[in-house]
Amino acid sequence: MIKYGVLGDAAFFAWLETHGPAVLALDPADLESSVAHCCRMKAEIVGEDEREAGRRALLNLGHTFGHALEAETGFGDTLLHGESVAIGIVLAADLSARLGRISAADAARVAELVAASGCPSEIAPLGKLPAERLIAHMGHDKKVEGGRITFILLDAIGRAITTRDVGSDDLYAVLRARGAT
Repeated sequence: MIKYGVLGDAAFFAWLETHGPAVLALDPADLESSVAHCCRMKAEIVGEDEREAGRRALLNLGHTFGHALEAETGFGDTLLHGESVAIGIVLAADLSARLGRISAADAARVAELVAASGCPSEIAPLGKLPAERLIAHMGHDKKVEGGRITFILLDAIGRAITTRDVGSDDLYAVLRARGAT
């Protein structure tokens, strides 16, 4: 749910900041409306872009980082897919802030909502994961084009973009700030 607010609906993101505890408590009304909203968003995005040539790529928010974390932790029970994507969303927001696309305050809002959901938002608790190895895993991602890693970043909460213009210094800094070694 957080992913959908972050990538395409700032009002829904703000709603989750307020109603997230009720959703987590399985309040029927809040749970039903939020699940229905996310399903509508996904259906609209997939319906517009069946072959992932444009907007559908935004659904990969958090996945470039997340897949690297999964690979480095061995694709086991240490880190579930949804947990890796949650950390990846936080890292994407952090990288967006570092690149001046969003404010540090908005990146913090994303991290706070992920943490409030009970999902992990830091790399450090997973053990010593070297930033260099995480970046190497990202280099093997299916979305790499011309040797450049594709990232889904934010121009605002609720407005995601696709870019390949990320320098390695920025990538290392963001990974290390969240606990990579």
